[in-house]
Amino acid sequence: MEEKVQMGTWTDGLTNIPIQMMSLTDRDGRITPQWFRLETDDHEIMMCRIEQVVSRGEKKYVGVREKQFVCKIRMGEICKTLEMRYSVESQKWRIFQFL
Repeated sequence: MEEKVQMGTWTDGLTNIPIQMMSLTDRDGRITPQWFRLETDDHEIMMCRIEQVVSRGEKKYVGVREKQFVCKIRMGEICKTLEMRYSVESQKWRIFQFL
């Protein structure tokens, strides 16, 4: 499934995809993403489970703080690796890129 989301829907070729995220936060404030949802081209909601958080970090671009997560996800029978980012200011999640 070499597809991506465009303008909030699942299509070919674009990154920076807004998503709905379910995450856990521990007592120290460390965020661990669990699963996310996005909208397909057919306007169906697709849920993807996060199998593993490979790495995490924090980025700052032009004064905008973002938490970066590289994760392995499961979409049905297919496993993919992607980079997700969480904007600290806007409190929004997005798929930054597929790796």
